[in-house]
Amino acid sequence: MKNRYDVVIVGAGTAGLFIARKLAQSGHSVIVIEKQPTTNCGSKMDQFHMAQSSFPKYDIPPPIERTAEWIATLEGTTNVSPNFEYSKFMHYPIYAMRFRFFVQRLIKLAKDAGVVFEFEAEFQGGIYEDKILRGVKVQKYNVELEYYGKLMIDASGTAAVIRRSLPDYYHMETFGVNEDEKMYVIQRVVKWDIPEQNPTRIDKCISFTYYKTWFAQHFMENANIFGNGQPGGFENTEKAFQIFNIAFSVPAYKILEEHRATTTYRRSPYSLVAEAFVCVGDSACMTEPHSGEGIKCAWGACDIIVDTVHELLTKEKPSDYLSRKELWKINVQYFRNQGAKLAALLAQIPDAANISAKDMNFMFKKDIIFSVKDFEDMNTDYELKIPRSRMAKIISLLTKGVISGKLSLKTIRSMLNSMKVSGSIRAHYEQFPEQVLLFSEWVQQAEKLWSKVGKMRFTLDEKKPK
Repeated sequence: MKNRYDVVIVGAGTAGLFIARKLAQSGHSVIVIEKQPTTNCGSKMDQFHMAQSSFPKYDIPPPIERTAEWIATLEGTTNVSPNFEYSKFMHYPIYAMRFRFFVQRLIKLAKDAGVVFEFEAEFQGGIYEDKILRGVKVQKYNVELEYYGKLMIDASGTAAVIRRSLPDYYHMETFGVNEDEKMYVIQRVVKWDIPEQNPTRIDKCISFTYYKTWFAQHFMENANIFGNGQPGGFENTEKAFQIFNIAFSVPAYKILEEHRATTTYRRSPYSLVAEAFVCVGDSACMTEPHSGEGIKCAWGACDIIVDTVHELLTKEKPSDYLSRKELWKINVQYFRNQGAKLAALLAQIPDAANISAKDMNFMFKKDIIFSVKDFEDMNTDYELKIPRSRMAKIISLLTKGVISGKLSLKTIRSMLNSMKVSGSIRAHYEQFPEQVLLFSEWVQQAEKLWSKVGKMRFTLDEKKPK
């Protein structure tokens, strides 16, 4: 007898677990297949933070204080200029949490909703009938198992094991993430030699945008997360770490442990759906470009997927499988709204991140792109909201900056160009075609626009910014 479910999900990460629970709560049979043992799920990183507002919005109970999962409840983050003279407090309430315990709680919530799990089962390939993906083959303890469903969801992370295995006739992008499309992140747990010199004793979370470095809360006494990231490889991350230590005159500390991870910085596939298939989360390169985080934006996509899938599974005469045409609504709703905003940010972030320390200091001081509202808008709404009146003021400030020698003309040209391209990309995504037949033409134009977008580079030098 075949193992049949309404939906088969590969990957027990935050996206897969979220969507599994939601579909099960809606009355559908769901199985989650995960290659890791249960206890290893969520072990890829130690600590992270999430907006407090995300929990009620996505119907997930918040962490309980004084538990192993919870670290701190914070009102926001202080963002600091390259020369450390200017700072902006971003009011954006967050929970600092431990990732492994969070994922374990999501597993329990999914189980309580009726989700079935198959742990320690590694994806081996898709099962096709009449060229339609109808199931997946997995291997568990050297035994091959098969699971069938009306829909396969790839939530397997950056490995994207289903998406990357799809046949050419599926017309689905099967790219992997290149090395120059990642941010390489190192989280260090440090303990301060002299507690009174702890740089976060007043501000609980501090971010240094230029250095891509931050201090965050840790659950141990007199300890902090001292994290940083850089493009181009972990060797660049290590180099930037040493440069920051000298520039900031970081007080003496001991490194207790270290965690390494990568974050994807590339556009999502142009389509999230195919015949009996959807990808979501890291498998669809869903990342907030301003922060490198992806849980919240993936959950936004998951809500769209759940609503559409539930509607299709409960219609009067449901199909044996959910077709690309039926699932296309997911693309339209996602890319015309959240997807358009994230694409626009992704197109704009590299030029903003690549500018010199001198230019960024000027922009911090004058609230050009780096105002408190800019930081808050990117985190809450995934966009830079710059009305015409403010744009006129920004252009005036940029002009004065060049005349005074405090800002380079090259930076102005680069940023204005990226803003133009970013706006064009967002407008294009907001016109995502409702009809599948118009998709190829839309992709051709999207390719032209993305060809104009640069990538983040390692830009630090060993001189202390002035």
